[in-house]
Amino acid sequence: MNREGLGAVFTPLLWGRFAVERFGLLDAWLSGATVLDPTMGEGHLLEALIAAALERGLRPEELPLDRLTGIEIEAPFIARARARLLESYGIDLEGRFHCASVFDIDIAPHELILANPPWLSFADLPEGLKEGYKALFVEYGLTDDRRKLLLGSSRIDLAALVIQRAMRNLLRPGGRAIFFAPLSLLLNDGAHARFRRFRSGETRFALDQVYDFGEEKVFPEVGTRYGLLSFARDARTRYPFPYYRLEAGAWREYAAEPLFDPHAPLSAVAPERAEALKELKPIEIRKASLPRQGVNTGGANALFFFRSCEEEDSVHYRLDDGVVLPKRFVFPLLTAACFRDSVCEAQRWVLLPYGNDGKAMSWKELEKYPRLAEYLLLHRQRLLARKGSMLRASIDRGFWWAMLGVGPYSFAPYKLVWEAYGRSSFRPLLLEGRWQANQSLQAFMPFWDRSEAERVLEELENPLVEEYLGSFGMAGTMNWAQPGKIKRLLRVTSS
Repeated sequence: MNREGLGAVFTPLLWGRFAVERFGLLDAWLSGATVLDPTMGEGHLLEALIAAALERGLRPEELPLDRLTGIEIEAPFIARARARLLESYGIDLEGRFHCASVFDIDIAPHELILANPPWLSFADLPEGLKEGYKALFVEYGLTDDRRKLLLGSSRIDLAALVIQRAMRNLLRPGGRAIFFAPLSLLLNDGAHARFRRFRSGETRFALDQVYDFGEEKVFPEVGTRYGLLSFARDARTRYPFPYYRLEAGAWREYAAEPLFDPHAPLSAVAPERAEALKELKPIEIRKASLPRQGVNTGGANALFFFRSCEEEDSVHYRLDDGVVLPKRFVFPLLTAACFRDSVCEAQRWVLLPYGNDGKAMSWKELEKYPRLAEYLLLHRQRLLARKGSMLRASIDRGFWWAMLGVGPYSFAPYKLVWEAYGRSSFRPLLLEGRWQANQSLQAFMPFWDRSEAERVLEELENPLVEEYLGSFGMAGTMNWAQPGKIKRLLRVTSS
């Protein structure tokens, strides 16, 4: 990632040309359309138009350069863009580039937008900029509450904000906009649900094509998945629409639409399977059994997780490095082996200084267990130093031994568990006893009635569930089967 600009990742000319050719942008420009890149960086996307026109046989003086516009907040980027275009093509776009923020500039709307917005989320912004951006995220409808930007909504990508701004203020009615953007806008749960309304104020816009680059390293600096998104202003998205994924060097067409909820992440399946997935029926559960991630230590795994566990006496275990702790607070932790072997045997253990009600025990209660209190005090400074807004709230209330992902559900006698991270198959298991899931690696549903757990397990074993998960193209990633995706298959019938 280029460090001069905030989230700046420049588009290779090859892929700029790809966008120009796929969407007929050159013909539109030469026929009279105005083209804007609102986050132009070093101008590679506008260069792609110029290069395509010259390759067609036009001379530089024949090009409608007065219909090209670029906006960029970093003056050095603009200087490099001008120098490169002058050296490579003998073209000087002085007066066509504006050094300004895309959110501040007052500019006439254009008929076409071609852009590669910054690659970062709200959480990645420098602290000094966050307050100003909070107002923009609210103004453009990506959150209805600034406080949510401190929680799950902090993962909203800046690309979503740029697209909202561009579609509402920078594109003419009936115009078209093409963006290189993270596919999390379309495929992930939670933070981007409001973006998938495809509405900015009173302006509606349609998503009509997606090119998913798959394993292709278009932007080697970017770790997330990305693609090319096509939007039409003043239109409604019509489902399913074409979704192309680059596989083994060729574009394969899928049909894309949200399932179960109009703002759900997009499922992309082979066109002949689109109707089959709709046969999935909601699984009825109680609210208390909603899926959850596992125990999250807030970066203190070394203090709470253990690799060995032997009986010390009737009430204590001896753990790593001779640490002795009460059995009551030591639980078996799920590992990948549990999903490979016929019998799930504990290979890791986790310390939970909690009561069976799921609440962190008070220090007065913990002092009744001298070995536990002594161990926590030994590591007090490291536990106090943990970060994260939700965890800090517990620490600031005096519960510096608290963790995330622990509640009454953690102590349910039955759990349906599955691997949520990095897999391509969905194989839920029913476990009984004290088992705990490990952060985002596994997810689980708690139950207090075995027959109910067995019923839900049978329904989750429907092959269509795995096909549904595969429709997001998340196989092998951290988002394979996280709770939010499974939650969409469920219907709460009681508390």
